[in-house]
Amino acid sequence: MTVTTRAVLVVHPEAERRGRLRALLDGYEVLEASNRQEAVEFLTKTAPALVLTHPDIFPRLLKDLERYTPRSIRAVLCPRDNAQAHHSLVDVAAAGHMFFTLEDDPSPALRRAVQELLELRESERREPHGVLEACFTADGTTFRARLLDVATGGLGLRLESSVRIERLTPGTELEGLQVLRGDTLVLRAGHATVRMVRPLRAHEGQGFHLGVSLERPVEHARSSAAPLLNDSVRIRGLLRRAVRAGVGFGLRTHEGNRLVDFSRAEVLPEESRLVLCEQSQPGTLFHPGDVVRLCLDFGGVCHVGTTAVLNSEPNQVEVALPRTLSLHHRRNSLRFRSSAERPFAVSFNSPLTGEAIVRPLLDLHTGGFAFPFDAGREAFPPGLVLDDVMLQLPDGTRSRCRAQVQDTGQLTVTEEGASMSRPRRCGLRILELAPEARAAILDAFIKARCPDARDASELPFSDVWDLFRSADVRFPDYPFHETATPEPLVDAHQRLGNGIHGLSKAIVYQREGRLYGHISGLRIYSRTWLSQHLVVRPGYHRHESISQELVALAADYAESLDDVEYLRALWRCRNRWTSRIYGAIASRLERPGLSCLHAFTPCRLPVDAALPPPRSDLRVRPAETADLRWLEQHLRETQDVVRLRSSDLVEGEMTMGTLGGRYSDARLRRSRSIAMVEGKDGPQGFVLMEDSSPGLFWAEWYNAFSLVMVEPDAREADAVRQALVTHAVANSARRGRSTAECLASDADLPALEALGFHNLGKVMEFTAHRRLVRDWNAYLLAVFERLAVHGRGGSRVDDKDIAA
Repeated sequence: MTVTTRAVLVVHPEAERRGRLRALLDGYEVLEASNRQEAVEFLTKTAPALVLTHPDIFPRLLKDLERYTPRSIRAVLCPRDNAQAHHSLVDVAAAGHMFFTLEDDPSPALRRAVQELLELRESERREPHGVLEACFTADGTTFRARLLDVATGGLGLRLESSVRIERLTPGTELEGLQVLRGDTLVLRAGHATVRMVRPLRAHEGQGFHLGVSLERPVEHARSSAAPLLNDSVRIRGLLRRAVRAGVGFGLRTHEGNRLVDFSRAEVLPEESRLVLCEQSQPGTLFHPGDVVRLCLDFGGVCHVGTTAVLNSEPNQVEVALPRTLSLHHRRNSLRFRSSAERPFAVSFNSPLTGEAIVRPLLDLHTGGFAFPFDAGREAFPPGLVLDDVMLQLPDGTRSRCRAQVQDTGQLTVTEEGASMSRPRRCGLRILELAPEARAAILDAFIKARCPDARDASELPFSDVWDLFRSADVRFPDYPFHETATPEPLVDAHQRLGNGIHGLSKAIVYQREGRLYGHISGLRIYSRTWLSQHLVVRPGYHRHESISQELVALAADYAESLDDVEYLRALWRCRNRWTSRIYGAIASRLERPGLSCLHAFTPCRLPVDAALPPPRSDLRVRPAETADLRWLEQHLRETQDVVRLRSSDLVEGEMTMGTLGGRYSDARLRRSRSIAMVEGKDGPQGFVLMEDSSPGLFWAEWYNAFSLVMVEPDAREADAVRQALVTHAVANSARRGRSTAECLASDADLPALEALGFHNLGKVMEFTAHRRLVRDWNAYLLAVFERLAVHGRGGSRVDDKDIAA
């Protein structure tokens, strides 16, 4: 259902109040409903951009909003003096539901709030500190301008009135845009375009205001700051969710020079305070009246808010609930602290002084690391390149890498910096990293995030196979009744399980020596990572949390791979729980150009089955270079661009040469061959036949073929399908396959079933850009939290084939 961008559904029991809201929202298409039943009648017909509800109606309307219009923005009109409504909304927010609260007073302020919700600006614009100057080139002319304001996605520049402004029309690309403070580089834009241009207002002086849209700089493409969270209901709900999940909290002095961790917390909503218990350092470190920053990591996001200490005891601190929280996505969301259990260290000679430096690491991830240094006697200016850094790994081995200093920030008091006069934190960006070091960092991250998770390659594959046998997850090519473990699966496990090739990674959940869960990922296309083979042992009481933890770990692992652009998940429609949960999340993450939901139906046929001969005039031949260019253009016009990019159906990758080379280096294979039927007026249909080493994907759907029909409903379409299918079945036989499998569209099914193919049931395929990984994990976490708290009697999660 398409969201109507100017439609607002107002659900309020009072007709007079609905009338005032309609008048206030003049210019919008306002729909009115007095109760839930009337609201549902509108929701079944249209999807409004905003649903504005009364607090008493909102909790009962939630299921209908999830069902009919999951992408609509939700806002509740909540009077400030209605404490009961406020507390009930906190309960809803604590259950993981996302919504906004607005003051229930029809006024211009409410109209502005609605406009802000519908505009969804990425961030507020801020005035820069000091004088900053931008320089860039457009249409062969070099420009210099003063920076007026800055936001996450753009800049505001001031141009002199003498500038030839006709060269800077909206849409003009600005080449080499840099922002400088004197001679110091502050920002280098990867890509910038003019968004708008207008004369400065009278009180602003002479000249022009130039609005510039920016793409994220290449060096910082993994870091972003989310908008400020200033809704008290959502803040309290978030804190309650974090407490319930057992998340640790930290307090930092406002100057940032002391950080104390607390392993347990309790929210006291009636008193608007948060009680932090079991602090990591002994003694009374904070005092009533201290202004502090509250820090917590939850759902892959770091939340920071300013608050005040209300009471302090040796092992407990009470603070006021913060009024705002700033949200920061961790770089790659994989930064973790080095510890005694996971020790990392670096050694190198300073390129400035020649001094030998040996330091333990404070934290690290696959893109960078940080170590302490004494600013009173050591110099590590940003931009300093360290060409010969020795990274010591937890197992005692050493790996050489290159790095560059990114920042030198404040260092909180730690054992590493206790003996330093001016302890600071030096953050570096890794320029080169050996595969074995990357694998060690990722394995350490997995253990830090989930102590019961480990690299599956450390286990015999027979243990993993027994787990799947106990869950009765079946794969047609690898039946359980055979006594021996399937050799192709063992071979793939041994070659790729540890992730060192960047082609696959398997993670298991193991507690007290027993295996409870498994998930793996596979580079199924050159820039696409497939989440697969998720299973949890039946009957275990932590069933739900294991599933969520494994899926989140797999997503974070894939996000850490710099050359992975898309993540893909598969589920069978016959698994009702999986289809309902994953389908709901996929609908909430629908982003044109960033995500794609596709359906196909696997159909199998023995290669020795007798097929009727195709028509003699429909000759199938291999597609040539010109044919592939024609096919690419046809696919661009008829299919989703995300699916094409994520499936290597683009120029230069049709036969998967790049991916095939990487698999060949691992002594495995992955390729695609394409054949076609040509008619009098051009191509009539294509067959795309993929080839993989057995055991990479246990359902073997990537050892199958698919059809691309130019005119699916043409009179000769079924005859063309038969010719292409006959060719593909023969190809499967030549490759040693016992069965031929087609990933069929709905239009292909009648012809395939007429040829004797067995229908295995529809499968959903969801592909999302890496930008959506944080949102995916946040939605998944909320779902499992609600299941854990509000589980239905004997309902059980079915993990069979969640990721095929």
